Amino acid sequence: MQARAKRVRATRRRAFWLFLLAAGAARAAPKLQAVGAASVGYTDNFQTTPQAASQGSNPRSAGPFAMVSPGLVLALESPRMIQRLGYRYEYDLFLAQSNTTTSSNQLDYQGLFDVSKRVALVLGSSVSESNRYATVVFAAPGSGAVTSLPAGSGAFVQAEASETLSFDLGIGWRAWQGGRVLLESPILGTVAPQTSEFAARGGIERSYLFDAVGAEVRSDYAVVHDGVLSNGSRAGVQQQLVNTAVGIWRHDLGRYFTSSAEAGAARIQLLNNGHGFWSPTASAMLAFADVSGDAQLSYAHTISTNPLFGQSLLADEVRVRGGLPLTAHGELLIAGTLGYQNARLIDQNANLAARVHVIMGDITLGWLATRSLELALRYQHVEQKSDATVPPLPLSFVQNNVLLGAVFKFPPDRDMPRPYRAPRRVDRSDEIREGVALPTGIQRPPGAPAR
Repeated sequence: MQARAKRVRATRRRAFWLFLLAAGAARAAPKLQAVGAASVGYTDNFQTTPQAASQGSNPRSAGPFAMVSPGLVLALESPRMIQRLGYRYEYDLFLAQSNTTTSSNQLDYQGLFDVSKRVALVLGSSVSESNRYATVVFAAPGSGAVTSLPAGSGAFVQAEASETLSFDLGIGWRAWQGGRVLLESPILGTVAPQTSEFAARGGIERSYLFDAVGAEVRSDYAVVHDGVLSNGSRAGVQQQLVNTAVGIWRHDLGRYFTSSAEAGAARIQLLNNGHGFWSPTASAMLAFADVSGDAQLSYAHTISTNPLFGQSLLADEVRVRGGLPLTAHGELLIAGTLGYQNARLIDQNANLAARVHVIMGDITLGWLATRSLELALRYQHVEQKSDATVPPLPLSFVQNNVLLGAVFKFPPDRDMPRPYRAPRRVDRSDEIREGVALPTGIQRPPGAPAR
C-alpha cells in the first residue's frame, strides 16, 4: 500500500509539473497584431519651410494631405521575459501637389528579461528610414518630445540600441548600469551631418518607505562628420565628450503621485582643440498614474547632442503631457502634450552661440468606437525660432496641423501583452511587466493596480 501511495504521489507531481510547463508554453506563444492607420488633414507648412525666403529653396506649401500607415506587432511573453517587435510603414501625400510625397519605415524592438531573481535586463532598439526631416505631423500623441528640428526636407536613416541592467543588491538597495549607441546618417543625396553617439551610465540607490536617494554618473561621446561651424562653414570631424555626475532623490506622494529631482555638474570637452566648460545640471518631475491614465510635468537643464544637425546644445526644457479618459469606461479620452525648449548652440570653441526656442503642442480627442477601432481628432502646433541663418543649423519655421484619423488594431490592445514600462514610483507599483514576476524583495502595496 505504501509503495502504491508513493507511485500515486509521484505521478501527481509529474502531472503537476507537466501542467505548469504546458501553461508556460501556452503563455509563451507569440501574438501577432495587425495595425492600420489613416488620416486626412490640413497643414500650413507641409515641408517645414523656413520663415525667411532666403533660407529655403522651396516656397511654403499649405493645403490638405492624406496619410496611410500599415504595421505589424509581434509580442511574446513568459514568466521570465517580455519581447515586442513592431514594424510601421507610413506614406504621406500632399494633395495640393501630387508629386510631393514622403514615406518612412520604422522597426522597433523591446525586451525585458529576468536574468535571475535579483537581476533584470531591458533591451531596446530601433531602425528608421525617412525621406523627410520633420516627422512632427504624425508624432505619437502625448509623447512629450521637444527637440530642435532642421527646417526643410531631407532623407536620413537612424539606428539606435540601448540596454539597462538592474541589480537588487539587498533589501532597499539597487544598482544599475546602462548603455546606448546611436547612428544617424543622411541618404539619397541629402546634405547634412553624420552623427555617431555612444553613451554609458551607472548608479546606485537606497530606498525607504516613501523616499529613495542615490547617485548616477553618465558619459556621452559623440563624433560628427560633415558638420558645420556656427558661421555656416564646413567643419572637419568633430569629437566631444560630456561627463555628468548627479545626486538623485525620489519621493512618493500618496497612492498615485510620485516626484523626483536630481542635481549635479556636467563637463563638456571638445577633443579636437581641448576647449570645454563646466555647467550645472538639474531636473525635476511630478507624475501621476493609475489604472485609467497618467500625466507628467517635468523640467530639465542639460547638455545634449542633437543628431539631426550634429550640434550640441545647453538647454532648459519644460514638458507637460498626459492622457485621461473622459467617460467611466474609457470610450472617450483626451491626450495632450505641451513643451518648451530654450537652448543655446555650443560652437567649435565651446562658447554659447545661436539661440534656439522651440514650442511643441498637440491635443487629441479620441473615441474608441469598437475594441479594435479608434477615431481621433487632433491639432498640432510647432514653432521654432532661431538666430541661425544657414542650414543644416536649426532655422526658424512654424507649422500647424489639423488631422482626422482612424486606427484599427486586430486583435485589440487589451488582448495583447502591454509594452514594458519602467517604474517611476519608489514602491514600483506603477511598473508594467506583464508575464514577469516581481524581483525578490519587491511587493505590491495594498490597493496598487495589477500589472
